[in-house]
Amino acid sequence: MKWNEVSIHTKESNEESFSIFLNKISKGVSVEHSLDILKRKIDDFDDKYRLDPKDYPESDIRIVVYFDETVDLDDKMNSIRSFIDEEPLDAKEDIKVAVKQIDEADWENEWKKYFHSFRVSEHFVIVPSWELDEYEFMEDDKLIKLDPGMAFGTGDHPTTSMCLKLVERIVGPEHKIIDVGTGSGILTIGAHLLGARDLKATDIDDLSIKVARENFELNDCADDIVLETGDLLKDETEQYDIVIANILAHIVDDMIDDAYSRLNDGGRFIASGIITEAEEGITSHMSAVGFEIEEVLRENGWVSILARKV
Repeated sequence: MKWNEVSIHTKESNEESFSIFLNKISKGVSVEHSLDILKRKIDDFDDKYRLDPKDYPESDIRIVVYFDETVDLDDKMNSIRSFIDEEPLDAKEDIKVAVKQIDEADWENEWKKYFHSFRVSEHFVIVPSWELDEYEFMEDDKLIKLDPGMAFGTGDHPTTSMCLKLVERIVGPEHKIIDVGTGSGILTIGAHLLGARDLKATDIDDLSIKVARENFELNDCADDIVLETGDLLKDETEQYDIVIANILAHIVDDMIDDAYSRLNDGGRFIASGIITEAEEGITSHMSAVGFEIEEVLRENGWVSILARKV
């Protein structure tokens, strides 16, 4: 299969606006910061990363999305151009959009340029397989080995990292868990590392199922996870202690009632992928159904919500 890579070079101040928009028209967004920005953000950068400057964007950031060859690329490009024309973006005249086609076989090499080990919470550390022998971790670290595919969820996006922080706080070996819209499978892997063994992961997208299966095998947890194609919770009949959904606000809203029904008394609902503007509507719907909002995390225009069935 071939993929169309759409890259947008722009100022760092436009990252949030572009990320929110592009997540609505694609399965996920990769943001690559220029070498200068990375150096400002990471202590001891030169000691930790010996990288080729040619692999980094000359602009502040390069925002990348991928569309497979079955998608109407002209329609997507028209949407992107309209967004740029209509939104109040900084240095709009300097924004550059480029498209190139890549083979799926070249995907791994593309990721090796930009995806490196990083800590996502107190104990969770994301480590790509090609860095397993290089990463120096602490005794209590829980390593999520991840070779990202074209499915969303590498842990570096706020929606995923906030979910992992909530998973780390509440998941235990006694819990029965379903991860709806599992993507790369990262949240299910995190739950497994915390001792959970009654796990189910679903996604409506066949590519996500393929990537999740590969990552479950990489993390030696595939035998403890039921992985199925599924449309949210519409066909679920079992009860769970924890429902996880890192999707988008309007989809989370559609499944709130079903999540409440499928949870045991006292069960928790971790919902993420929610933009700040949608927070009040989601929490109001949750409260109306019977959830108690226990915690809300916010980062860079995104919101993750922990709710309990009471």
